[in-house]
Amino acid sequence: MKRNTIKTREEWLQAFTKEARKVFKEAGYTIPDVRVSVGFTSKGAKSNRIGECWVPEASDDATPEIFITPMIGDAERIADIHTHELIHACGIRGHKADFVKCMKAVGLVGKPTATEAGDEGRAWALPVIEKLCPLPHAALKAVSSGDTE
Repeated sequence: MKRNTIKTREEWLQAFTKEARKVFKEAGYTIPDVRVSVGFTSKGAKSNRIGECWVPEASDDATPEIFITPMIGDAERIADIHTHELIHACGIRGHKADFVKCMKAVGLVGKPTATEAGDEGRAWALPVIEKLCPLPHAALKAVSSGDTE
């Protein structure tokens, strides 16, 4: 099997997004151009928030921006979180009926604010993850640098 040539976490997330577009399209949703990054959410490193999608109005060029916490290193879990945030990038705000309809259509299960891939989600995501891995990332731990500033 040919190994991928992905060098950064952001390239990995963009490649995953490209594959996810097909699944979302089949479900009747369109993922817009989106920026993706591994970084702390607006609540910071000490928050329990593991993913966040910033709405187009927050960006000077109206591009939704997704952040996935660097505290998680598992590619499958990152893909779950990213899929959840892609729903928001499609313009679905909050976690009410429209979100639930889309999450089910793309194979996510669980509480709408804490989704993960179900059997249907894993059926499409695992082959993508296998194709894209290894994920060029390692989870960060909350360890102080010893700085006193």
